[in-house]
Amino acid sequence: MNYIYIDESGDLGKGSKYFIRGAIIVDDYIKLERSITKIRRKFKKELGNFQEIKGNKTKNFIIKKLLTKVNSLNSEIFIIVFDKKDKYKINYKNDFNVLYDIIASELAKEIKITKSTLIIVDTCKPKKKLVNNFNQRFLDKINNSKNHQINIIHQNSINQKGLQVIDVIVWAAFQYMEHNNSEFIDLIDNKKIKKVFKD
Repeated sequence: MNYIYIDESGDLGKGSKYFIRGAIIVDDYIKLERSITKIRRKFKKELGNFQEIKGNKTKNFIIKKLLTKVNSLNSEIFIIVFDKKDKYKINYKNDFNVLYDIIASELAKEIKITKSTLIIVDTCKPKKKLVNNFNQRFLDKINNSKNHQINIIHQNSINQKGLQVIDVIVWAAFQYMEHNNSEFIDLIDNKKIKKVFKD
């Protein structure tokens, strides 16, 4: 069975130039979670009472250590980059929930399902209807030609260590795109980055 963890960095409003979505695919979620456990154990003093590791709240040297650990996993990493100047190319009817789902579906197009899969998405939708809309659009666009079983759940990253890993990865991509700082994203070997809705 495969496990896919999905998160984003940036926003769709006026707070950033770019909106980043990413996914990490693993067949052994225990090893992925263990990477967080080991970091927490090694840097217990530095992390203090933080309940989770997040890119925008964790010290840089800890983030770098985690990103190098990701390279030892049997994983695939997909990152899509949306330049918000390209909003006019999308028919989202000024509904940011729709825009969010459309961009997520661009990430889905990059993923090929090869076996039964559980997709874990960082919780962001406040209503069940919005969650269902997201799930349907995502499943419609994902590459699942052999019709393997796919389940999607939405979880809080505090309870999912895999979501903490992808949080740090998309944060690293955001630093590169938004601030031209590649020191974090360059640490990740097995990644594919794609700009979407470009001419």
